[in-house]
Amino acid sequence: MQELVARVEKLTFKLEMDVMQQRGALLLPFPGMDKSGAAVCEFFLRGLCGKGLMCPFRHAHGEKSVVCKHWLRGLCKKGDHCEFLHEYDVTKMPECYFYSKFGECSNKECPFLHLDSASRAKDCPWYDEGFCKHGPLCRYKHTRRVMCTNYLAGFCPDGPRCKFVHPKANLMLDSLERSKGLPVTTDGDGGHKPSLPEAQLFPRPSWSSSAQHPAKKAPETCGYPYGFLRPLEQVTCFKCGEKGHYANKCGKSRLGMLLGK
Repeated sequence: MQELVARVEKLTFKLEMDVMQQRGALLLPFPGMDKSGAAVCEFFLRGLCGKGLMCPFRHAHGEKSVVCKHWLRGLCKKGDHCEFLHEYDVTKMPECYFYSKFGECSNKECPFLHLDSASRAKDCPWYDEGFCKHGPLCRYKHTRRVMCTNYLAGFCPDGPRCKFVHPKANLMLDSLERSKGLPVTTDGDGGHKPSLPEAQLFPRPSWSSSAQHPAKKAPETCGYPYGFLRPLEQVTCFKCGEKGHYANKCGKSRLGMLLGK
């Protein structure tokens, strides 16, 4: 009722301005002090803090999304330079090692996140496009969503904040392969993989066909094709320095080469 009778949204108190401008905040006596209980520096978020390590407020980065497990035990020494959060947030706790490794955790009061395989699975791109031929046997996650009728009609005023799904107009892999005349098949693990003949998957180079048919002259190149050995007259042993053999076929011993024999 007070919001209707006496609204105070447009009023700004002096105390609020002092807090926003951080007036009266003293510098730290020495750098490296624990600031885990301090507030976040408003000037650092805007890139305007010039106090550096002496600032009494925390310099937190916005991209930090996981709580530091060492800070939870009071063992983190990085301070503001740590790439993880130094605040207790249940939704941003790191994943439990025992639950992710063995599928169970014996600690009834475990503070870490217990994520099952279903929540860790990625969304199926074919199901998101509209249809997945693997159905419930697909190894990806099928999440039911309701299409936005406004978006399907041509325009949605809510944009990305719409609670319904805006389908993408990307081409499916199956339709793309069928347009090229290539068959599409599946493997045992429920994935989507194109099936191509071996000749198309691993095309043979031009010099291999010429080697099988000596009558045809192979194209002249400056080097030797992969898989062919050079003549022994052009091979130099890197152990003894002589020509005519490879290093693994060298008959001279190391002692003999040191003595000059």
